[in-house]
Amino acid sequence: MVNNSLPLSRRMCLMTMMATGMTTFSDPSWSDDRTVLSVGDQNESLRSLLEAAGEATTFPYHIEWKQFSQAQPLLQAQNAGVIDFCHAGDVAFLFAYAAGAPIVAIGGSVDGGRSAAIVVRNKSAIHAVQDLRGKRVALSRAGLGEPLLYGALAQSGVDRTDVQVVNVPQSVARMALATGQVDAWVTWQPYVALATGMDDARILRDAKGILSFYVFALAHQAVLENPLKRAAIIDLEKRVGRALEWARTHKDAYCETYARISHLPHNIAALAIEESDRRSIVIDENVIKGTKELYDNLRSYGLLKNGIDISHAFDLAVLD
Repeated sequence: MVNNSLPLSRRMCLMTMMATGMTTFSDPSWSDDRTVLSVGDQNESLRSLLEAAGEATTFPYHIEWKQFSQAQPLLQAQNAGVIDFCHAGDVAFLFAYAAGAPIVAIGGSVDGGRSAAIVVRNKSAIHAVQDLRGKRVALSRAGLGEPLLYGALAQSGVDRTDVQVVNVPQSVARMALATGQVDAWVTWQPYVALATGMDDARILRDAKGILSFYVFALAHQAVLENPLKRAAIIDLEKRVGRALEWARTHKDAYCETYARISHLPHNIAALAIEESDRRSIVIDENVIKGTKELYDNLRSYGLLKNGIDISHAFDLAVLD
């Protein structure tokens, strides 16, 4: 209920935020000129993490959550200036950055590849990566699917031209695998959990030993020039780091919130959390080196054409 004792301008602002669904937080010093941070999220993952860890109750700024099903449309929105801040996987980030998106990585996390996998139907005759010869594999373009698939094929001595890649969104890929239109699907959590927990699929090969799978905290460069928004981004990323550490030792509590907010079945949310092992990182020379190696691999696969200096994709000073 809007407090009618507030000045008219503040009542109108509050009513507008309620009508548009802006996330607001209790703060006795609230005023209509407070900072608003537009945060992109994938399948409610970031929001549920912060809420579960108790990091979303005392924001000294407003957050407008904008939800996306995967990183590609999220980063397109950030490129267009709609999103101030988000978390996205390293491969999607490199595609967006190489295309000229004015974004930089300021922090992030890593899970060593446990969160991504190639999955097949449970009754499939495919039991090794070598069995993918002549098969149809679904993945999303400009994401981790291609480097994971091609890396797995190379390790198994299979030429990537021996596999037919089908580029489709994740929701379409899931249905295509379940109905037998494709033979395998390259995906990540929570889609891996949905496939194995609901669609009678199994993991053929995860990304360990192929991809480090960094998830970077990405800020729009123009937004970082705004002192108030820069401060809000720094505060938010520090909260994410604390929340990730909390989640590692409070998986049950995290699962309850994640399932509720994301509307995933409880067992699927639990499986997605159990199969992930995200750890907060500080971007250093080793992270940059690893990301450059990934970029070089993407170029060697012919997925990226232009040569750029990856070191400029990181801003190490923001969180100092």
